[in-house]
Amino acid sequence: MYEEDMHTCQEIYSIYAMMATNGRYLRMPLRSEGAPDEKVIDQFLFTLKEVPSLFDHENTSLPTMAFIGYAGVYRTTFAMVLGTLVLAHKKGFPEEAYQSLQAIDDDHPDLQKGEFAVVLKLCRMIPDGFQLKQEVDVLINKCDKMGNIRKQITEYKDQLDSIKEDYIILGHSAKDYFLKRAVKHLERYCYLIMLNYYLHQQFSKMFSQPFSVWMQHHPELYRLLGEVDKSELTASPKLITNETRFLVADDYLGLDVLSSQREVKVSNFRRVPGLPVYGMSQPSTEGMAKLIQLMESRKHNHSSVHSFNLRAELIIECDNCTYTPRELSHLGENIILPGIDRVTLEKVEKEMKEELLKAEKQLQVYQDVTEPRQSLQFENVCTVQEVAAEQMKQNGNFHYHRLPVPDLKAGLMENVIDDILGIIKDLDDIYTDEDGPALVFNCQSGKGRTTNAMAIAGLIIWHKKGFPVGVKLGEQERISVPHAEYTKGEFSVVMQLVRRLPWGTQVKREVDLMLDKCSETMTPMHHHLREVIFSTYNKIKVAKTDADAESLRQMSLDYLERYIYLILFNCYMHLERCHNWEKNFTTWMKDTGRKIGAYEVLDNLHFHDLDSDEKYPVSTIRDRWSRKPLRHYFRGAMM
Repeated sequence: MYEEDMHTCQEIYSIYAMMATNGRYLRMPLRSEGAPDEKVIDQFLFTLKEVPSLFDHENTSLPTMAFIGYAGVYRTTFAMVLGTLVLAHKKGFPEEAYQSLQAIDDDHPDLQKGEFAVVLKLCRMIPDGFQLKQEVDVLINKCDKMGNIRKQITEYKDQLDSIKEDYIILGHSAKDYFLKRAVKHLERYCYLIMLNYYLHQQFSKMFSQPFSVWMQHHPELYRLLGEVDKSELTASPKLITNETRFLVADDYLGLDVLSSQREVKVSNFRRVPGLPVYGMSQPSTEGMAKLIQLMESRKHNHSSVHSFNLRAELIIECDNCTYTPRELSHLGENIILPGIDRVTLEKVEKEMKEELLKAEKQLQVYQDVTEPRQSLQFENVCTVQEVAAEQMKQNGNFHYHRLPVPDLKAGLMENVIDDILGIIKDLDDIYTDEDGPALVFNCQSGKGRTTNAMAIAGLIIWHKKGFPVGVKLGEQERISVPHAEYTKGEFSVVMQLVRRLPWGTQVKREVDLMLDKCSETMTPMHHHLREVIFSTYNKIKVAKTDADAESLRQMSLDYLERYIYLILFNCYMHLERCHNWEKNFTTWMKDTGRKIGAYEVLDNLHFHDLDSDEKYPVSTIRDRWSRKPLRHYFRGAMM
């Protein structure tokens, strides 16, 4: 072969495109697994915009699309369905797409028809969702010569269910191997339904709004992509009694860095100075009773106590000590339950309690993950909901709220912020009582999720009762340390957003003062929600491995997103104050936030002002929100 005979694909097809003036060539780099990048879809649709007949109602001719993949199976079939979907919006869908929709039996879904939990949630989330699904299903069936995307999910699920004894395939657990492929095909299936939703809105407008921008304006779809694998929700509580998983105590030696156990019987208890806002780790029955007693004592004299439990992981109380189930190989990490809601969470916790009571035997538990496990026979087992219910029964001024927030995620989701605001803004005793209601937040350690929620609650109180000294220009303390601008949160991506907001610098100053206030009483915890962004990023330089560096980068980006959300929330509080915040934060973000480019900023997070060579790419919403939790073992079933 001579050098002149060597060509790239682009060069080969460019020659044919010149000879056939009505031909086009596009390199569509689809991911080998899972849904494609939005920018790839943008390129595909932009190429189709150059075909005038596609949008001419009087011209019935259709363009021919030829898709080429490595083996011509998975990615090629997906692209064929995508192309057929676009053409269907030109000529109409086959008759089968308009047949009467069949009723869905939630208790016995037909997985052969694609009635997976995440698909049903998607269909109920978007307008005419089940009709959009049926249209996609018909086209999938038309393109199934080499593989049916929907059936491939159930085939992998069947292979997964047939495994009695796990084995190794291609260097991985067979269960994880088949689960991963089932989840990736399910992700593609959901993506096609989302694309159909987009095309119904944008085809007649010739894709005037790119798909990537459209997805930014539908952030709930990104969150859904992070919930595709719901198998953990079906994990049996017998995993604890048969010693596959172990209960690990929430409280351990070294957790209580604020030394609050002696007074309150709860670790890391503290207050935001000047506000009725408190934070702590997970309380037990004794800790909860002591807390309520303290809040109503002369020292604090609160008229009511509102407890907010932010944990989205399973919790069980056994003999006045709270535990959470974990894997033996990762005793220090919580098991993530993607997309779980309060009702489901409390239902699963109740099932776990019943299983532990039924076992009637000693259980292997860890009081501290650094110590050997112990065999304990528990006399009293109850859920945290039952603990709270008993306290509410004894004290009419105590109120309990479970608002599940996944651990290790970017921050509080819009709906959780709405729940906190909805509860606090209508409390009459904020005005009628001098000390007001006590707002007490907790997660497991009382650190990340708790501090974030405390800042939200503090801002709400300030908007209700007035801002203190320190929020105006010139009233804040000067910071004289190296890289002070980053310690103050003045990252380029943050300032880009601040400049777009009404009174942006003032809005940011108010958030900064609130974070400073939250940090005053928790200095030993070393978790200032703004300063931790820069300190975490700095650790990348001394990371021992590339994996450690990437983990720290993701963590710093998550902290950055939390900070940006606080600024956006404070802006919302200012703008909607005159209407008593009747429009919730979720709706405001989609309406007003879209106009100021909030999701555009969130979709392009970076530290390029710190990373001079721009070594790391920008972090997108999809990168962060649909990031899959680290799976230790497959324990449940595809649903």
